[in-house]
Amino acid sequence: MEQVFMRFEADYDVVLECIQEVYGLESYNLRLGKDFRKTMVLPFLKMLERHCGGIQVENLHKVLWEVYQESTGGIDFLEKADIILKPYYKEISSSKQNACV
Repeated sequence: MEQVFMRFEADYDVVLECIQEVYGLESYNLRLGKDFRKTMVLPFLKMLERHCGGIQVENLHKVLWEVYQESTGGIDFLEKADIILKPYYKEISSSKQNACV
């Protein structure tokens, strides 16, 4: 029996909200210096990388983690992250968002 894998990409705004949530869940580990690639943050950063042409996942984490640590609340993080990332934003067509892998 063949397995079919689906690649699903969430909307840019939803991905940013998820990153904010996982930063909250993983903040203790990240503050201790744990590699972000070994946390729940990585899959969401990979999704965001597809939306932000030209920015590698390591750089996304570096910038967003700094913004998260400086943020005073949820909306603050989302607004600041959006301002920083908007110049790099690229639309992903719906056919690519739900493509079979």
